[in-house]
Amino acid sequence: MKNRFLHGFLLTVAFVVSFSSFSSFVTYADQVKVDYVALGDSLAAGVTPESTPENPPKNGYADYLARHINELGSLQSYEKRYAVPGYTSQNVINDLIADVKKPSEALDPRGLRTAVSNAEIVTVSAGANDMLRTLKIDGDTGETTIDLEKFEQSLQTVGKNLTAIYAEVKGLNPEVDVYFMGYYNPYPYLPSDQKAKLDTALQQLNNVIQQAAAATGVSYVPTSEQFQKQAKNLLPDPTNIHPNKEGHLVIANQFWKAFELQEPTEFNDVDNDSYAFNEINELTAKGILKGYGDGSFGPNDSIKRSHASIMLTRSIIFHNEDMPADPDFSDIWSNMASYSSIARLTEEGVIDGFPGGMFKPNESLTREQMAKILVTALKLESKHTDLSFPDVDEDSWAYPYIKILAEHEITLGHEDGEFKPKQEVTREQLAAFLARSMRNE
Repeated sequence: MKNRFLHGFLLTVAFVVSFSSFSSFVTYADQVKVDYVALGDSLAAGVTPESTPENPPKNGYADYLARHINELGSLQSYEKRYAVPGYTSQNVINDLIADVKKPSEALDPRGLRTAVSNAEIVTVSAGANDMLRTLKIDGDTGETTIDLEKFEQSLQTVGKNLTAIYAEVKGLNPEVDVYFMGYYNPYPYLPSDQKAKLDTALQQLNNVIQQAAAATGVSYVPTSEQFQKQAKNLLPDPTNIHPNKEGHLVIANQFWKAFELQEPTEFNDVDNDSYAFNEINELTAKGILKGYGDGSFGPNDSIKRSHASIMLTRSIIFHNEDMPADPDFSDIWSNMASYSSIARLTEEGVIDGFPGGMFKPNESLTREQMAKILVTALKLESKHTDLSFPDVDEDSWAYPYIKILAEHEITLGHEDGEFKPKQEVTREQLAAFLARSMRNE
């Protein structure tokens, strides 16, 4: 990845069917700025079931990503004029070769190739429209017919075009990071036998995308499993293949897990053999973690509830189309660096205050509090095991959260077998838990 300061370029290429300062405990080194361009089809354009000519898309996954990067202080500009509903992988490679230019209120005469040439990150979600054109679905019975010859041809075309897109992008910009997106089944309302048929076809498409990613050194971003868990909630209209805002958030967070905005920061007090070394690197590369002004990280420092709130809202993309409501805590004010993070987490039901209407932002976060906010924020579900800790009573309010966190192997407690729920969380520990949680599928 290029280290471009005060100017950068993040390009998201997507083709599917049809901007919080940290508080005084951290300092910024060189602030990386990225431009973000979303290319492709209707998903990149942000189409939802509510989208109309009078209500153009504005809350798609690319929009959520752009706003999140802006909130990190890392967004230079955002561009999605090149995202066209209905685009196939062939359309995208054609646009790249032709160097298309898109008009807007302020005409940009530079064209697509200049945008790609300046990019740090390119995300590519291509192939769904190619494949779906080989299907026929009876609107009354749900009977799904696949033209096998055309289907096989479409898979070959997608693989060829993804490789060509990668080569074209890398030819323009050898240092760019590229990401390919996998697809979800947009027809969760089909009869089970017909849905299974489409699941198989989509798995073959995703295999082609994943193979193209592996062959070119691209990061593959899956979405299928995440949608399967709550398909009808994310695709509420049986007649529309586009996800709602919640579905676009799922996609945005899948991309965010894979993104890097900058090179990891080296700290003078974090050794390579530290158990959280890799996790700290992951989070600094995203701009989630910062260090002190003297080049240290303070791994053993306890982390305050306010600072933990900031780290969490940097790690996860929440609904960010509007400002969150005032959290109404007596000790939280709008001029605090952590205000918007605390407000967002409170609105999302992720973090609680204390009796008497206080948040206690300067108190250290405890391990049981950490368990709740991570499980709630990341929507982790129980695996129904018999895991337990001798110092965590099953009647404790924190028990289900601690159990779920352990079931997902985000933390397994201390060497003596205890969880130590009242113990304060250190910066190093929270970095490890956050990064592991983000990796969790």
